[in-house]
Amino acid sequence: MTEKGELIMGIIENIKLAINSLFANKMRSVLTMLGIIIGIGSVIAIVTVGDSLASSITSEMSGVGARNIHLGLEQKDFGTEDEEVVYEYYEIQEKDYITNDMIDDYKEMFKKDISAISLVEDVGSNKLTNGKNKAEVSIKGINKDYFNVEKINILQGRFINDDDIVNTRYVAVVSDKFVDKYFGGKFTYEEVLGQSFEITLENNIIRIYISGVYEYVKNDGEVSFNSNGEELTNLFIPISTAKKISKKPEGYMNATILPSTEADIDSLLLNTNQFFGSFYNRNSKVTAMAYSMESMMKSVNKMLDSVKLAISGVAAISLLVGGIGVMNIMMVSITERTKEIGIRKALGARGKVILLQFIIEAVIICLIGGIIGILTGMGLGTIITTILGKAVKPNVQAIFYAVTFSMAIGVFFGYYPASKAAKMNPIDALRYE
Repeated sequence: MTEKGELIMGIIENIKLAINSLFANKMRSVLTMLGIIIGIGSVIAIVTVGDSLASSITSEMSGVGARNIHLGLEQKDFGTEDEEVVYEYYEIQEKDYITNDMIDDYKEMFKKDISAISLVEDVGSNKLTNGKNKAEVSIKGINKDYFNVEKINILQGRFINDDDIVNTRYVAVVSDKFVDKYFGGKFTYEEVLGQSFEITLENNIIRIYISGVYEYVKNDGEVSFNSNGEELTNLFIPISTAKKISKKPEGYMNATILPSTEADIDSLLLNTNQFFGSFYNRNSKVTAMAYSMESMMKSVNKMLDSVKLAISGVAAISLLVGGIGVMNIMMVSITERTKEIGIRKALGARGKVILLQFIIEAVIICLIGGIIGILTGMGLGTIITTILGKAVKPNVQAIFYAVTFSMAIGVFFGYYPASKAAKMNPIDALRYE
């Protein structure tokens, strides 16, 4: 038989010896593995729960337009780097607003990266009565891009367009929920088009004609509540109409930008901040800032990864304890089998064969403990993530590292006692009592 064949046969024989030794001392073997099981199980459970939280956060943020860029005005800090920053409240003035010219220039400069820009003006809420039927709405002035940015589904009729903005007849898009409440089910969504109702704003009674009906979606990011905590649906009118009837100044305090599908979000976000920031360099009070949910998601995921790593590191301390337990039990095992080692060496067994025998035994202990720990961690992770409502598959990479690490522990902590056994003098071993 070749040397390679002898080595393979020796490894197989040593694996059998290791398994027999484990079964001969079942309780001792289980207690030895306990630290490995707890350590690896904890790490896998923590990583699985962390992945579940990250997936849940990503899913929630994606649902409210993760790629959208939100632009808004913010108050600047006062003071210098050498001075303590003093915060004084400053109410943003009309002269500080983002203008239509700024937005038009921005659209032109980055037209390849932008699909739409949503503008909104909150007007207030109104309680409408139609005989016995009542409905309360939150009135929002919007531009034509709003529906694309917010992905609102029109059930009947049409979106608000540029003709509505210059037309003297006031039109609105209302929700299906509003139609059902206000008209009491008397009209279909098609029949309600062209119907009108009155709202009161700034002590003025204004007649509104319905041009479209949209599908109301609960928790769509645009939900408002009245003083009684009742949920309101939105009534959309052209933003120019909103500013006219509410006597709001021209310009905007915020906007939402929908990037094109091929746009690089990080690059567009940087360009957006630089473009709008340039208009506020000489403004000592206010600046324009842009951010995106996607960039926030990346920051949150990085933070979760750091937390997972830190907690996993603490949990992995039990692996060190488990490794010391393996070394301890291997020392005991070698002491108990001193005569056996002496006989094997007297019969011609080389030191490296003895070394390999006990290293393999240590690796087997850690490997079995690692497998039990993996199954335990997967089970715990699945239970916890199911309770959290966002079950995810166990992290394959974490399982691979767990198995590799458990084997490495076996080699590392098994080497010293194995080396001690391999260096034994056969005569002294045979005389050992």
